[in-house]
Amino acid sequence: MNELVHFLRARLDEDEALAREAPPGPWHIGNAVDPTQPCHVHTFPGARLVGDGLNWLVAEHIARQHPARILAEVEVKRGLLDEHHNVNDGDCAVCVDGQWGYPTHGGSSPQHYPCRTLRLLALPYADHPDYRAEWRAGEDTT
Repeated sequence: MNELVHFLRARLDEDEALAREAPPGPWHIGNAVDPTQPCHVHTFPGARLVGDGLNWLVAEHIARQHPARILAEVEVKRGLLDEHHNVNDGDCAVCVDGQWGYPTHGGSSPQHYPCRTLRLLALPYADHPDYRAEWRAGEDTT
């Protein structure tokens, strides 16, 4: 397995594990009558996740990252990893460079594996110690 794909699968496993350990979503903002006032995040009335005094935008951001959403994103990203695979000649099975069309019809050539799509999927993890700078989208890793 390609090292970038191995890295991505490990990060997705971590994201899934954390989401499964958290209280189930969706999460809601409490004390939210006036967005200028401090508030908190909860899963249901009385089950506070984050204490009082949060800025409204911080609370809204936290509430949007509830476990069900993270689990859905992990599933989508795993699907993209499965779809964008090496076709055994060092090229992505899906992505092409150049003009529209499949490479055999002229005007296009397959992207080298790992393709730009996989590199883009890795960007949110660029601060992870195992992330490699050469995986940045647009750079050739071959």
